Amino acid sequence: MSVPDEGARPAFSVLIASYNQAEYVLATLDTVAAQSSADYEIVVVNDGSTDDTEARVSGWMERFHAGHPNRAVLATIANSGQSAAVEHGFGLCTGRYIALLDSDDLWLPHKLATIARVVAESPDAGMVIHPLYVIDSQGRRTGDVRPKHAKLSEGDLREQIRKTSRVAAPATSGVIIRADVFRQLVPMPIKRFRAAADFYLTLGAALLAPVRAVAEPLAEYRMHPGGVHIRTMLSPEGVGRWVELQSVLAKHFGLEEVVGRNSYFVRHVFALAKFQGSTAEQVHSYSQLTRATWIDGTFGVRQKLLFTAYWTACLFSPRPVFSRLWRTFQMKQTGFDKIGLAPERA
Repeated sequence: MSVPDEGARPAFSVLIASYNQAEYVLATLDTVAAQSSADYEIVVVNDGSTDDTEARVSGWMERFHAGHPNRAVLATIANSGQSAAVEHGFGLCTGRYIALLDSDDLWLPHKLATIARVVAESPDAGMVIHPLYVIDSQGRRTGDVRPKHAKLSEGDLREQIRKTSRVAAPATSGVIIRADVFRQLVPMPIKRFRAAADFYLTLGAALLAPVRAVAEPLAEYRMHPGGVHIRTMLSPEGVGRWVELQSVLAKHFGLEEVVGRNSYFVRHVFALAKFQGSTAEQVHSYSQLTRATWIDGTFGVRQKLLFTAYWTACLFSPRPVFSRLWRTFQMKQTGFDKIGLAPERA
């Protein structure tokens, strides 16, 4: 596809990858149509949904086209996972910035207008990020803001990342990446993991250009009682898969030697050791984790003290007790303690 002349390109391509979110995706699209800034296009990739996502989005776009001049495109692909769907969608985008949006999240009406002012002030920024209000499946705010405990990273982070491999970024719907920066990040090397495209993109973008962080939450992040990610993180197999993903990212970006200084990564290495490793492996990963926690600039002193105390308690806990402590930590860190988990199907 040829790229339009700069003057003809919209400021933003709103890129939505959707899989079986028919219940929510129209509300998501409505918050795009309600933006106070109209300088955008919409690209939706239906990732082989087995519900009626395609029909619903197609009907919504027909109505949208009747009242808006904005370009809106729906593409359906065989189910391939989030990373492949986002990558496919990027190939259809013509905007100067790619504004990512999960198909069950919501934007505040002034989101794009706010981002437009930020990029006008900082044209060198390759990525703009902002926090997100947390809502439950019914759209009610829980009182949490994500990220919950880490301050968003900002500025030229390249040297910092090369020392710690750490960048604190929000979930998908709080991420906007300049198109020329995004283009350098495809094809993605994590398609076999199917999810976590935002982890790859935010780390990669921060290594390519400065980052601007907006303090104000500009979107709402929906959490479901049946959330797949939280259940994954509660099992040894899921934690192991997450460690593998982060290791792949570190290798791809040449950060293998420093990934042990990333408190988020080592947290999961420690959990995996507690689930199934030897005592020596547990002690070694605990030592790494405490060091990584204390050099992590996204945490305040009080948080570092609390984390250290918690991980120390985990270290000396037998596995059944650790499993409960890890579950409690994950529920609180993610905000699922506010909405609970649906019973697992037999």
